[in-house]
Amino acid sequence: MANLYISCILFTQLLLIHFAKTGAKVPAIIVFRDSTVDAGNNNVIPTLLKSNFQPYGRDFFGGRPTGRFSNGRILPDFISEAFGLKPIVPAYLDSMYSISDFATGVCFASAGTGYDNATSDVFNVIPLWKEVEYYKDYQSKLRAYLGHRKANYVLREALYLVSLGTNDFLENYYVFPLRQSEFTVEQYQDFLIGLSGNFLREIYRLGARKISLTGLPPMGCLPLERTTNIFGNHECIEEYNKVAVNFNLKLKGLVAKLNQDLPELKLVFTESMYDIAYQIIKKPASFGFDVARVACCSTGTFEVQAPGTKLATTITMANLYISWVFFTQLVLIHFAKTGAKVPAIIVFGDSTVDAGNNNVISTLLKSNFQPYGRDFFGGRPTGRFSNGRIPPDFISEAFGLKPFVPAYLDSMYSISDFATGVCFASAGTGYDNATSDVLNVIPLWKEVEYYKDYQSKLRAYLGHRKANYVLREALYLVSLGTNDFLENYYIFPRRQSEFTVEQYQDFLVGLSGNFLREIYSLGARKISLTGLPPMGCLPLERTTNIFGNHECIEDYNKVAVNFNEKLKGLVAKLNQDLPRLKLVFTENIYDIFYQVIKKPASFGFDVAGVACCSTGTFEMSYLCSKSNPLTCTDANKYVFWDAFHPTERVNKVIVDNIVGLLLKEFS
Repeated sequence: MANLYISCILFTQLLLIHFAKTGAKVPAIIVFRDSTVDAGNNNVIPTLLKSNFQPYGRDFFGGRPTGRFSNGRILPDFISEAFGLKPIVPAYLDSMYSISDFATGVCFASAGTGYDNATSDVFNVIPLWKEVEYYKDYQSKLRAYLGHRKANYVLREALYLVSLGTNDFLENYYVFPLRQSEFTVEQYQDFLIGLSGNFLREIYRLGARKISLTGLPPMGCLPLERTTNIFGNHECIEEYNKVAVNFNLKLKGLVAKLNQDLPELKLVFTESMYDIAYQIIKKPASFGFDVARVACCSTGTFEVQAPGTKLATTITMANLYISWVFFTQLVLIHFAKTGAKVPAIIVFGDSTVDAGNNNVISTLLKSNFQPYGRDFFGGRPTGRFSNGRIPPDFISEAFGLKPFVPAYLDSMYSISDFATGVCFASAGTGYDNATSDVLNVIPLWKEVEYYKDYQSKLRAYLGHRKANYVLREALYLVSLGTNDFLENYYIFPRRQSEFTVEQYQDFLVGLSGNFLREIYSLGARKISLTGLPPMGCLPLERTTNIFGNHECIEDYNKVAVNFNEKLKGLVAKLNQDLPRLKLVFTENIYDIFYQVIKKPASFGFDVAGVACCSTGTFEMSYLCSKSNPLTCTDANKYVFWDAFHPTERVNKVIVDNIVGLLLKEFS
């Protein structure tokens, strides 16, 4: 909101009225805030909330993505220029700049932060108290650079820009139950006002005298919020806007009190900012804009940071952390805002989501032994192909259900456990029955038979009416297809003799459609379908690419891209053909995961080329044994756990770092 051109003009005018016209010089711009003004501090911390890649920054100087959440400059840059200073305000943690650059302007802001420390924990970003610590460090460096007298003058006469609070509501209060259990929304506003007052008094104590404080935008009109307002015709969520208006009135009262209490303080609250932004949204043409309902990047409906990547394919990777971050976001957008409760998670698929069904069948493809599960509850190997939990577990927890989804064939669990979640998945399976034959695992048709058996048991346990409600309102997760190519088509001659790779894709899409229609006929109405990952980048495939210097096999990746496009077409057709079906194909995930593999450090990982277990090049299942001395000691540094599957951290960060799109009022 704040970085809209018109907003910048009017906001700058207000500041000039209050500060420039007094005759006092503003020698520097000092910024504390969130993503509206973060100039790139998040680039260097282990968080997913980054924007240091194209198309971000495409209209910045040199077309360079800096970490600003914009196509170009942001509000402080225009403010700095308006006060006769440099045309940009650099991020304090950006190694390109030094204290000589920061002497006329510095940004401590961190995208995703808020007044409430719990808000910064969501995305693992810089909390406000840490921004203050960086400011203290800056003061010391500035005094060393300019001398105490001149530095104190700069710190006293500088203009301090402070604006945050939106994340406290949209990424914290309205998403997670903790603050809602402690405060009504009115009480939470008062809690934040107290934190704001404490922060302003603190920077005043440290020398700040000219402070511009902005409040909340019409946050119910953000494209993301409008996207989730399905039954409101995707209009602004006015309830959120009313909260913003009320909170801003409280901030205005705080400003009046602090100006009265603190000598020489000039604290300005730019109260017209909400109205300006609201008018731009409601009447964009009056301000020279064509579109206000959606954003420029990607579909403009839900994407922020990674989904707006330069790559344009629309693919998914359900078994890897980044995939599940955005998978969870998309699922919640489509289902949470409808007001319908998700009473259970029901899973069909392969090893990406198998919770242990393979433990009880005659197959070599098992993982119910250490070191698998070493980071699961109690250090127990469950049959999950990971060092800990897998995506459906985190999805279940995100929907307010149990912290893991049990395997249907696991004798430790009964129908009372399965009433809120059940997994029928089998590692090594695929759409093609011939794929399940390779390692003698459960074919997809058999997963459906187990589901029918489950339905009978659930009706006996809950009664027909309640059981049918659960089956209808449950969220069905479907993830498979990789094995059909990597364990079948590219290995054995039969399917290659029958189909070209293009024809095999069509064959699989047909099987997928038959499966989806079958579970629809059995009562499924909310289904999330994921496609293929960049399967040419799995450690096992890279290991075999000897003459390609062990890089990703791009031919396989191209097949994945093409197959996912076909799945996307299938989803559109089924949604059109089947009444009351809500089938979601999670787009844009392929690109995101591809970026994680290519630039792991940007996402907080050290290693993506090989896995943690054993040599990390080809081992999985029994080859990944506890006795192997080469297995890494810290799986958190690795993207992959074994040669085919991710580490728990890749999935765990979903809960730790996704908020704005994670839990949206389930009732």
